[in-house]
Amino acid sequence: MDNDKKLFENLLKADGLDPNGPNGSERNTFARLLDQQSKTNPTLSYAKLDVWRVIMNSKITKYAAAAIVLIALGLSITLFDKTITPAYAIEQTIKAYNSIRFLQVKQFKAKQDEPLEYWIKSDDLGNIEKARYYLPEHVSPEDGSKLITWTPEKAELFFKRKNAYLIFQSKKIEGMMQHFLQQSQPKLVMQKLLEDQKAGTVEMDTQTPQDKQKPITVTVTDKAKPRKTIYYINQATDLITSVETYEIKDGGDVLISTTEYYDYNVPIDDKMFTIADEIPEGVTVVDQLSRLIGIPQGDMTYEEAAVETIRQFFQALVDKDYNKAGLIFSGISEEKAKEMLGRLNVTKVISVGPATPYPLCGEHSFSVICQVELTDPDGKKRTRGFGGVKARCGDDEMHPDRWIIHGGI
Repeated sequence: MDNDKKLFENLLKADGLDPNGPNGSERNTFARLLDQQSKTNPTLSYAKLDVWRVIMNSKITKYAAAAIVLIALGLSITLFDKTITPAYAIEQTIKAYNSIRFLQVKQFKAKQDEPLEYWIKSDDLGNIEKARYYLPEHVSPEDGSKLITWTPEKAELFFKRKNAYLIFQSKKIEGMMQHFLQQSQPKLVMQKLLEDQKAGTVEMDTQTPQDKQKPITVTVTDKAKPRKTIYYINQATDLITSVETYEIKDGGDVLISTTEYYDYNVPIDDKMFTIADEIPEGVTVVDQLSRLIGIPQGDMTYEEAAVETIRQFFQALVDKDYNKAGLIFSGISEEKAKEMLGRLNVTKVISVGPATPYPLCGEHSFSVICQVELTDPDGKKRTRGFGGVKARCGDDEMHPDRWIIHGGI
């Protein structure tokens, strides 16, 4: 404290002023300010000596400037004397993701043990190039678990429970996966959060722990929906490690899902983006890529097309044209169609129709009743009625007007 007072007096003397002169009271006021700051920050007077000399070169501004600088320096040293962590900005995560090309993601639904799992390869612009994803049974209990791969050339789908392997081309999956990529690739998520924040549609709260081993949390609350999302970000890499989504209900947060990110930029073997070598023997192969499935709708109404699909299917069985029957029956092979349907030995189509809308399986799905004649191995003929064979269009995305039979008969 005494050193600070003496420093102040020496600075005044250097400027030709007497600390005990007629304006000594003002100078003493500044000295008290210096004394107060020195008590809080002992290094003030020594660390800032050169600053004082510059200020004191001007007699007109010395007192006002001295007071301002004393306060400002006191505040700045108070801050710099502490360990300050720079505020996290979403832009840091966006920058960190500029070079992300490979990504593995697991998504755990609340109260479900088996996660959805995704492997994604994207280009430098964030567009999907290849994808693989696994959907456990709880996602669609009627189909069972599904393993799917997608590239621009083809998509593959394996239904484990149905023991079926589908090969096709899909714009729908491309769009779905691109949407998922935008939701799961952190760079794109962060960009969207910035846009939402600027638009005022969300509130964000960012917390950066002093412990560098703990993640930064960005809590995003939707202003229009009862929903909250928490992003956990690694302080060392600025990369998202996990995301929790909550429904805000009855004043509390109910967990919906947890998404975890693994193996950033670890190259994924191209073998992961095809499942042909993983398909077990005896699986029903449905190749919609190299074969044009179903029948065209042409000028027919939806009801007429549904009836005509069922009629042509059973007529193909009458004619023993198992290639055509397989094409109408979702695109199964000729061999599989003969194996599955040949034992019926359909010998005549008696009646087909009417068609009744069956929206459970899509907008243009119908249930068609029909009657056919079957001939037993001993030559005995009998009539069999089918209460509702299902027909629909649109399974072949490249030819959406093609009608097929789906499900069983």
